[in-house]
Amino acid sequence: MMKKQLQRAVCALLGGVLLFSLGACGKDENAGSVRDVDGSVSATEPTTEATQKVETYDGKMGEQVSYGEVNATLEKAYLSDYTFTENGQEIGLTFFEFCIQNNGDEDLTVDMLSRTFGLEVDGEASAGISIRGPRYIYMEFGDDGKTFDDPIAPGETRNGYVCMEVPADFQSLSIAYFPRAGFLDWDKAFVFPLDRSDLEPAPQPVEAFQ
Repeated sequence: MMKKQLQRAVCALLGGVLLFSLGACGKDENAGSVRDVDGSVSATEPTTEATQKVETYDGKMGEQVSYGEVNATLEKAYLSDYTFTENGQEIGLTFFEFCIQNNGDEDLTVDMLSRTFGLEVDGEASAGISIRGPRYIYMEFGDDGKTFDDPIAPGETRNGYVCMEVPADFQSLSIAYFPRAGFLDWDKAFVFPLDRSDLEPAPQPVEAFQ
């Protein structure tokens, strides 16, 4: 029973962000998509249905998870008190600080266009990644708001932030990191489940959100 629940959770994560899913998953209308500035969802690739088995590695905040030559730690998770209304829904901002280490001999791509991260909110897949994310990270943390826009070089360890837009009244979420997404391989996922109470209040933003 627990294994099936975990598979359904990963299925939902993949359904909202990737074209790949477990065999039991159906096609999601937001598959392979990124949220645009106006809140609409744009397909990054044709939304065709495919299947792929995904092996998950459970992660806990502050503990390192490893696969192959990649180590990742979810250092902190923040919930901003800033919200905005979009398409009739109140949306909030969450920020996740990751430490990712590349022990391989090739650059490691970790960004939204490689679909490196997936999100599930209250049991449903969510297209939480937005092209507004880097701007929100800078407004929240200023020059300390490092991102993963540039590849991680071999031997490099980098701390950076990921911004996810979520329903403002969410109660739980799971963020997934696919360590080999930059190599077009989504068969491994580090999954970090969090309750709302696990997220710290975000610090006062360096620049007011707008």
